Amino acid sequence: MMLAAAATVVAPRCPWDSRDDFLLLPGDGLILVDGDGVITYFDHRARLLMAREPRCRSGDSLDLIWPELAAAIEEHSDAASHLGPLDTRLTCGGQRRTVRLFRTDSGVGIVLLADRPAAPEASQEHLRMHERILQHIRDAVIVTTAEPVDPPGPVIVYANNAALRQTGYRLEEILGRSPRLFQGPATDPAALRSFHAALRHWQPVRQRVLNYRKDGSIFWVEIDIAPLEDSDGWYTYWVSVQRECEAPRRSA
Repeated sequence: MMLAAAATVVAPRCPWDSRDDFLLLPGDGLILVDGDGVITYFDHRARLLMAREPRCRSGDSLDLIWPELAAAIEEHSDAASHLGPLDTRLTCGGQRRTVRLFRTDSGVGIVLLADRPAAPEASQEHLRMHERILQHIRDAVIVTTAEPVDPPGPVIVYANNAALRQTGYRLEEILGRSPRLFQGPATDPAALRSFHAALRHWQPVRQRVLNYRKDGSIFWVEIDIAPLEDSDGWYTYWVSVQRECEAPRRSA
């Protein structure tokens, strides 16, 4: 069964509104496709929001499942790469839905935005307060999706101002990418294996690692990573707090 769809780009989402700094939120669906349009990741929420049967899985061609979305990606992927995430309106299963397109390390990501009831003003102010706190603390904070752990994930969905200053990137340049963006030839493979093993087992981890800024300069950073679970006990994000530090001393 094909999904009839008609796409209209709403607008590039940059500069980002302070109330919409997260690339996706719990309840949104996530699809990742590679450069050939093959689905590499398709989560449960995306299946529900698309009203697809569970047969849709990694390895399927997006063009065969949702050809209009594939066409929208073909048309607007360059804009998403240069301007950051952008939104488009699609008709999916008879319902108009906002779809967010963004680049990843190896292709394109699609967020199916879930409908959300308007929050009371008190709740909105509470969220804005938390956002202001995150933006003004000195430690760099980066939030990624919980899955996929393997490339092109985990996907960066949030970075505070300290993280942008630390790395030299603009927000729209790192949203949708993975933290591998900050790694380079001199980054210790053993530290990366430690990160990967911890993420595989949903365990917090702390490591000192050599990272790279946008301009190619290097800096040492101590990274604390912990999983964040929702009210149902499901892990939805990884939260990384990063502090610049001195290089480890070599043993005599």
